[in-house]
Amino acid sequence: MMLSPPYYLLLALLLSLCNDIASAFCPSNDVMSSSRPRFSPLSMAASNDISSKIRYLGSGDEAIIRPGVVLVAPAHEYDHFLMKSAVFVYAIGLDENEDMVIRGVIIDHPTAFTISEMSPNVMGSLSDNLMFRGGRSGADSAMLLHSAGGADGHVKGTGEMIGSSGIYEGGVVSAMEAADAGLANPDQFKFFFNYMQFRENELDDMFKGVVDDDGKLDEWVSLEVPPEYVLDSDVERGEMWSKLRNTIREIRQG
Repeated sequence: MMLSPPYYLLLALLLSLCNDIASAFCPSNDVMSSSRPRFSPLSMAASNDISSKIRYLGSGDEAIIRPGVVLVAPAHEYDHFLMKSAVFVYAIGLDENEDMVIRGVIIDHPTAFTISEMSPNVMGSLSDNLMFRGGRSGADSAMLLHSAGGADGHVKGTGEMIGSSGIYEGGVVSAMEAADAGLANPDQFKFFFNYMQFRENELDDMFKGVVDDDGKLDEWVSLEVPPEYVLDSDVERGEMWSKLRNTIREIRQG
């Protein structure tokens, strides 16, 4: 497993669910500090012509991991949260103990609840958006990801794009206003509670891979995908994982 080339990392803000919308979507105290960690230089793997929207960034020890990529679990992953999962990496940096950590959210683990059922102050066009379970960590904190930020976007207060993903974090009040005014589609917004957190040595263990029954090495894979893949709320658990696994298979068969 290899991390991306060195640069200062912009970390997404975690948002806490509470009754007051002004405090519900504000920086959490445990957000990781930005850093210049040890990275190994690595050239990006070329995209296969099968899909112009998805870029293959390697697997196992050769996988590129950086903010904005999606990590796709192998079939042999049996962790309760990670089995049949696709994880969008939104932050890499140092935690309060100065340990390197990687944070991401599982993009295809929907709950039975809408955001308004979890936080009544999210109203209007976004109120019916489903809440997704991003992982096991986070003390039930919540966050908003969307594709309506940036200089030309209609959602303000979101900061920089996460990597090159076309996805931004935060700005829930502005998001509600933009959606209600018809300036942004509710499908551009996705709410998560909790997240997955990994230390570098944990990822090293995860990415070792296992030889399957057919004698092939089955490993975690890193991809760049369109923002619509990450923000798709019309998915069952493991559905995006299955879709991306099929794409990986096609890319490898070339």
